[in-house]
Amino acid sequence: MDNLGRVIGQAQNDEAEPGASVVTSIDARVQAVAEYELDQAMKAARKEMDRNTNELYKADSGAVVVMEAKTGRVVSMASLPTYDPNSWVGGISAKEYAQLTGKKSNFPLLNRAIQGTAAPGSIFKVISSTAAVNAGYPFDGNYPCPSSYSIGNQTFKNFESQGYGDITIGRALEVSCDTVYYGIAHKEWQKDGGNTPKKNAKDWFYKTAHQFGLGKETGIDLPNEVSGRVPDRQWKQDFYEANKDSWCKQGKKDGTYVEQLAYEGCAEGYKMRAGDSVNYSIGQGDTLVTPIQMATIYAAISNGGTLYDPTVGKAIISGDGKTVQEIEPKAHGKLPFKGDTRDKIDQALAGVATQGSAAWRFGGWPQDKIPMHAKTGTAEVYGKQTTSWFATYTKDYSIVMTISQGGTGSGASGPAVRNIYNAIYGLDGEGNQDLKKALLPTPQKALPTIKSDGSIVSPKIKPYTPEPPAGESTQELALAVAPGRRD
Repeated sequence: MDNLGRVIGQAQNDEAEPGASVVTSIDARVQAVAEYELDQAMKAARKEMDRNTNELYKADSGAVVVMEAKTGRVVSMASLPTYDPNSWVGGISAKEYAQLTGKKSNFPLLNRAIQGTAAPGSIFKVISSTAAVNAGYPFDGNYPCPSSYSIGNQTFKNFESQGYGDITIGRALEVSCDTVYYGIAHKEWQKDGGNTPKKNAKDWFYKTAHQFGLGKETGIDLPNEVSGRVPDRQWKQDFYEANKDSWCKQGKKDGTYVEQLAYEGCAEGYKMRAGDSVNYSIGQGDTLVTPIQMATIYAAISNGGTLYDPTVGKAIISGDGKTVQEIEPKAHGKLPFKGDTRDKIDQALAGVATQGSAAWRFGGWPQDKIPMHAKTGTAEVYGKQTTSWFATYTKDYSIVMTISQGGTGSGASGPAVRNIYNAIYGLDGEGNQDLKKALLPTPQKALPTIKSDGSIVSPKIKPYTPEPPAGESTQELALAVAPGRRD
């Protein structure tokens, strides 16, 4: 073929063979719900005022993952902003490609479910809770939860500066008490030698994060997954080596906030400081995770501790339909639970949905029939508005949603996640179940019907419209934000 696309000869010819079909675990009905609810949640967030900046939330991007808890199969995965795949059919114009990749595009080609990273905020506390127990702190022991925690001249506050007195780790998970984790993390930092670390420092909080699968890819069968980051001692040293020249050139002791950070980085950027450790314990600081990583973790808590490789592919069917190769679930690890720690965390996360920071989003939920477990997260990001995280699971599914610059976990993402569950289980706004309306009350085990010619029978898809609670419109439900909630 010449440069004008004209055929000028034939070098070789292979007989055509019918191609195989890939059956995915994506349920088109749940996918439609997830896409709709993520979009509505982001639009609703943009109508809410950020009390920290006195501006409306930008809610500039987001993602949601729905995963089978006992297999790791992805039922739904949505990412915004998105684009029309038809743009690539027949070749994309340079102008349109520039629009999809330019700085003002907000990069819609990114699949933020597997490529978008952010600090996880309080949904990270299931890891910190496990680390604390493994380090020797009893789950049911009593730990102070003051409104703030001071280290030297630095004060680390609880969200809303609320204190709860002495509480257990389980209760700290329920009400998302930061200072309980600050105190334990600070003690462990001191035990490991503080600013002059011991040669064989235990580093329980960092070690446990790696055991939960953070800092590396989950192994999902999609290209270009990113690994996120666990800012342990090795990372601190590597990051210092890569940035020390720039920090030393830019840093000023009495300069702007950024210049002061650069000054500190130049002087001791390789050190694991007390502030680093306490911030890290609540999912802040330099920690980065992806939605698929957190969905995998919460699915593992649901199933008893097995970290499955997330998969989209479910089976391969030959062109004639005679050969079916199912893609079996594979595990890449086990959560580092000891004794009954998993069961106690499970109970605490149920408490989050019934009497903790997510309870206002699960009013009327049939907890006796379909036990719900949840964790809210609101991650602070320098120079930006807070990132909303909402991580949940039942015995069947885990659902994790995040919205960049979207506000609080339960405020921005909570209603959308509740609506996705309602559609899956056939629930109305008051928790009444109608299995005829349920999209997928139990995970789909069977493969779709295969015709004699090898083609696959596709299900009929109806347009999705959420069913609001009695007396409320869908818009009112989406915009509801309880005053004073931050997590």
